[in-house]
Formats: sequence, structure tokens, C-alpha cells
Amino acid sequence: MLSFLKKGKKKGKDTVVSSSQLLGNVETATTSNKKIKSVLYFHPSWGGIELEQKYIYQFLHKDLQDLQENQVSLAGIEAELKNDTYYITSFIRNTVSKSIKFEKVTLQLLNKDEQICARKTFNLADLEAIPANTSMPWVFTFEKDTMTSAELSKEGWQLAFEFKPEHTLDLDPTWESQITNETKEQLQQLVANLTPPEEKEVNFFGLQTHRESNGDLHISILIRNGYNQNIRLDQMPLHISDASGDVIAKGNFKLDNFEVKANSSKPWTFTFNPNSILKDELDLSTWKAFIPQ
Repeated sequence: MLSFLKKGKKKGKDTVVSSSQLLGNVETATTSNKKIKSVLYFHPSWGGIELEQKYIYQFLHKDLQDLQENQVSLAGIEAELKNDTYYITSFIRNTVSKSIKFEKVTLQLLNKDEQICARKTFNLADLEAIPANTSMPWVFTFEKDTMTSAELSKEGWQLAFEFKPEHTLDLDPTWESQITNETKEQLQQLVANLTPPEEKEVNFFGLQTHRESNGDLHISILIRNGYNQNIRLDQMPLHISDASGDVIAKGNFKLDNFEVKANSSKPWTFTFNPNSILKDELDLSTWKAFIPQ
């Protein structure tokens, strides 16, 4: 346990979310206005906690605000920087009427100005079940490689859950002006139904192909951005393979101020002229667009 406990003062703010938002379908009712008074609970791995420290946690727990039913909270207690690592002690609070389990959870450590000081994905499966209507103290560690340049304030900091934004459709004005509302709705539905790309991943999803009488091959794809920030593409090498698996077209496209918004998919059409097409007979019953390695 950490030496701060002798001070007996809570330094961080509280983060409160609904259990359904954090855990998905946990068979809980909608959050109500019913107030729940939690019980202090220590994880079995803390079995050797000293009596004095236990009293301090009881004191801190007594001062916590009651939560509404079916909420999960992180109540910040103390932040300590030691050996290039933040040790963040918080109560994990559960007011669901049943025990809950976490798996992978991404947490942000914010200073009083809400700047991100550290960010890390934790595998909390080892916590096992957190009992219903309890508040459990826990220490989260943020190593140097998870930290940013922002300075952590001594008080008023916050440990917050990070929720991945919904993946949306990013339409360029030139596209939006050329398609019908029905096509736009179909694209929105397609993007909503597709599994989003992984974090910090960019990939392609094929939409359609069209071969002109002059031999030009038009390939329409979704450029899918899994980054939490906009990406800009100035030049893009692109290969197309057909149902046989053969590369049937190669191109290198210059893009003018081309940007794909964070966590979004942008449709775009690339035209391969006859000189860039490598086969006479193309089987485009299935095909794939990719960047060559």
C-alpha cells in the first residue's frame, strides 16, 4: 500500500458512467434515480492490508457520494509518481445489483484542465468479479511509455474511461453532390454494419468496379480510418487483385488535400487506365484493393 494513506484526503475527481455504456448487455435495468449506498470491499489479493490503512480507506469511503442504481464509477484517491511510473489509487464502484467483470478497458489520466497525462489499456480480467453495490480500492499503474507531455496536477485530476467513438461515414462534397439520398443512406448503413477497423489501423473495403469501353477500370472503395485523429493522404500506391488472386492493376495516385476524418470511412473512386491493367481477362466477381508492401 502507499504511504499517502496517512493523509486521509481524497485528491482526485470522480468519473461516473452507466453500466450498460461501459459493459454492454449486462442484463441491468435502466439507470434510475434510486440512490445506492455502497459497501467497502477489498480484493482478495489485498488480504494483508494493515489495520491502520483499512481505517483510512473506511474514512475515505464514508465520504463518497451515493451513486444511482446501475452505475460504475472511478473515484480518484491519490496519484503518486515514482520511478517514472504513475501509481493511481481509485475506488472502483459498482451499483449494479449483481457482480460485474471487466476485460480490456482503456483509461485516460486527466489533469485538472482535462488534458490527457497518460493513457493505457488495462486487462482487468484478473480482478474477477466485483460484487454488487461495492466500492473497491485499486491501484492503476501508468508507465513512462503511456505518458504524454501534459503535467499531472496534484489535485483535481481524474481517471476516466475511454469510449471508442462511433465509426461514421465521411463524404467528400464532390461525392455528396453526385449521389442520391438513397445511396447516401445505403453507405451510412453499410459503414454502421461493418466491424470498425482496429485502433491505429487504416484499411480498405471494396464497393464497386466499372470497366469503360475505352479500357479504363474504375474502382470505388471505402478508405477506413481507425485512428483517433484525421489522416491526410497525398499519394497512394494501390494494387487490385481479382478472384484468381492475381494482381490485375497497379497505380500510384496523387491526391490533392485528401483527408479522412478520425474514426470514419470515406468512399473514393480510383481510375486505372489501360496501361496500368496487367491482364486481358479480368474476373471481378470478387476483388481486393490494397497497398503494396
